[in-house]
Amino acid sequence: MTLIPVFKPGTHTAVDGRKITFTLDNCVDLAESYDPSLSEAPAVIGHPKLTAPAYGWAKSFEIKDGLVYAKLEQLHPEFAEAFNAGSYKKRSLSIYLPDSPGNPKPGHYYPRHIGFLGAAAPAIKGLPDANFAESVGEQGAAEFAMAFDLRIIDTLRSLREYLIEKEGIEKTDQILPTWRIESLSDQVDFKVNELTQESSMTKPNEINFAEQQASIDAKNADLATREQALLAKEQKAKRDEFASFADQLVKDGKLLPIHKTSVIEVFMSLGNEPISFAEGDSTISCSPADLIKKVLTERPAFMDFAEKSAADKDPNNDDNKDDPKVIAAKAKKYQQEQKEKGNIISISQAVEYVTKDKK
Repeated sequence: MTLIPVFKPGTHTAVDGRKITFTLDNCVDLAESYDPSLSEAPAVIGHPKLTAPAYGWAKSFEIKDGLVYAKLEQLHPEFAEAFNAGSYKKRSLSIYLPDSPGNPKPGHYYPRHIGFLGAAAPAIKGLPDANFAESVGEQGAAEFAMAFDLRIIDTLRSLREYLIEKEGIEKTDQILPTWRIESLSDQVDFKVNELTQESSMTKPNEINFAEQQASIDAKNADLATREQALLAKEQKAKRDEFASFADQLVKDGKLLPIHKTSVIEVFMSLGNEPISFAEGDSTISCSPADLIKKVLTERPAFMDFAEKSAADKDPNNDDNKDDPKVIAAKAKKYQQEQKEKGNIISISQAVEYVTKDKK
């Protein structure tokens, strides 16, 4: 077995961006809650999906010098060699929070898996380096125990079938889940392939560490690409929404067309964290975007960019009697009418005539 540091108290940022504070008492709870017979924490590369291979298992966790240490066993030799060479020297612990769905011990912190990292920076900085013992995974020990392991696997499978008949599938999955048996079987298969590779051709089902890592890297790259595409789609939808809102403001005369792009970019830069403030006797809580939308929507119009109908443009329409252009048109028309009658008047006299109140 090998004891390595995997976690420490402090405020740490999770992969999803959450900042979570762990006290020393939380770390003690994490170590003491661990029960490999209930749910074993595997050693894996990165933070993969459930189908990824395990390269070792945590037998226990303990607190030492203020850090959380994991005691690992059943380590794959190729993985131990890559770790000692520095390919995966950083660690990142995945933890069930007390209220996490699927937590084997609800109400407690519980180790989920230990992720060994390559180029990615760990969330937990400052953990001391470690090395696996040179004796990890010696072929002699595996060869000696191999026949015994195969008999155990067959016995466990028979026992599971018996339990299903007596207790039902649901109860059996609690006592002896299939994944435990298959995990042990995979480890034995690995040792069988390792011991026979020198005397035969490489078997198709032989575990190849480099190929597995390449597959994991490809899946992670594909996931990153899909996440980036989804983010771009969401950003476009947001921009379209804000552009439509700005267009309506321009149409309503509440925003100059020249300011439309600026308003859209301001909206795009806003965060989603709600803003809370007092307004009279009530408390207002809304997103920055909704708050600015409310202000812009409720402001009075200062100009009208709407299309005008023929009635709107008619100088004889009484609704337009105070429009300077309408007054000028009426004055010129009156001046021309008087000229045709032989009366010469100035434009100011005409304006005075068309604007004076008529009884």
